[in-house]
Amino acid sequence: MSPTDWRFWSALFAAMIFLSYSAAADCDTPQDPGAAIIDCTQSINSGKWKGRYLAAYYSNRAAAYHEQGDLDHAIADLNEAIQPDPKLAMAFNNRGAAYNEQGDNDRAIADYNEAIRIDPKFAMAFSNRGNAYSDKGDNDRAIADYNQTIRLDPKSAMAFDNRGSAYHDKGDNDRAIADYNEAIRLDPKSAMAFDNRGSACHDKGDNDRAIADYNEAIRLDPKHAMAFLGRGIAFSYKGDNDRAIADFNEAIRLDPKSAMAFDNRGSAYHDKGDNDRAIADYNEAIRLDPERAKAFNHRGYAYSDKGDNDRAIADYNEAIRLNPNSSLVYFARGRSYLFAGSVEKALADVNQASAHAPENAYLALWVDIVSRRNNLPGRLAQTSSRIDMTVWPAPVIRLFMDQMTPAAVLAAADDPDATKKKGQVCEANFYSGELSLTKGLKDEATRLFRLAASDCPHSFNEWDAANAELKALGVVP
Repeated sequence: MSPTDWRFWSALFAAMIFLSYSAAADCDTPQDPGAAIIDCTQSINSGKWKGRYLAAYYSNRAAAYHEQGDLDHAIADLNEAIQPDPKLAMAFNNRGAAYNEQGDNDRAIADYNEAIRIDPKFAMAFSNRGNAYSDKGDNDRAIADYNQTIRLDPKSAMAFDNRGSAYHDKGDNDRAIADYNEAIRLDPKSAMAFDNRGSACHDKGDNDRAIADYNEAIRLDPKHAMAFLGRGIAFSYKGDNDRAIADFNEAIRLDPKSAMAFDNRGSAYHDKGDNDRAIADYNEAIRLDPERAKAFNHRGYAYSDKGDNDRAIADYNEAIRLNPNSSLVYFARGRSYLFAGSVEKALADVNQASAHAPENAYLALWVDIVSRRNNLPGRLAQTSSRIDMTVWPAPVIRLFMDQMTPAAVLAAADDPDATKKKGQVCEANFYSGELSLTKGLKDEATRLFRLAASDCPHSFNEWDAANAELKALGVVP
């Protein structure tokens, strides 16, 4: 959820009220929320105030309740504020913010609409309405509102930050980073903007820049749990699972209810081969968020690695129920069916996975592999037109289409980037092993699977698949 602006509504009336009643002045100034509630209540109950003045006190007490996290009392006070002064744009804005925090985005948007109708130059209301649209997944309307916010208030770092997040959600990382850059220029102490830019850099595959941004976010705000979480994910992608786990530990310490942190720490333990600790973390992630499909999927992988395909499939079933459009979960379940010997079910699942992501070269490969296990012809000749054949794993695709040899694929896996080379060599060996297996060359397949099991990064699907294939061949990995 994007940060939503609340504001003590006192600027219009503070001077007049302060001049007349000094005892009420504390209600007009942001302070300790408990003290503000007492002062505002005294003013409300005094009977001295009517109309817009009474509305101001209700609105300010609502802001204090909001600071305490008491959204129900905040909304009740804002209802009271609106009754004597239905043209109080700030009260509609603040009530919208409370509804937004309660997850009622439709009522929030209705209130922001009214605030904007009353005051068409109310930049904060446009910004907050953009946040509500963003929370509903309507990033185009969110961006339109952030554009309007920036037009009205071109120095609003938060508006640039939020617009960047909307672009990020749309997958436009370059425009997102441009907006985060501007947010940071306007507010160099915004930990959130550095955190968000780090996330966009990570999504572009630049984990070093991501880590640098997360470092700065943490320096600015050592209690910023999301920055530790993001940095942990970046370390994980670099294969540094120990540093990743250290960051996830800190994220959990700062936010012990973060299902995402437990889920990601579980994945780091899984990548280290510690499936029992991984499963314990996935269990906690699911307890905290029973609708987190990723955690069920990840726990399924851990059970699969332990050879418990029945429990793995049960988890994949739940992940698919929660997210029926996830190609990754259909692929994972299909693979478990394959290793359990249910090749027809495996083919149905990998076909479904590929249908959700027809441009994914790896899914196309698995459709070919499982089709051959079902004594059906491969389909890469038909599906390769949807795949980018200028980048890896195009050589593997050509191998399965009899256009390259295993030796040529292994040579093509070479790369000056050692991490990239390691992954590509892993895949060259594994998929060459799969092709050998479909041709009945079990000894060669065993040799290649052993290489993959030995050398593949544990975070790669091919690593645990190689181990599963070796077990199916009756060979100790």
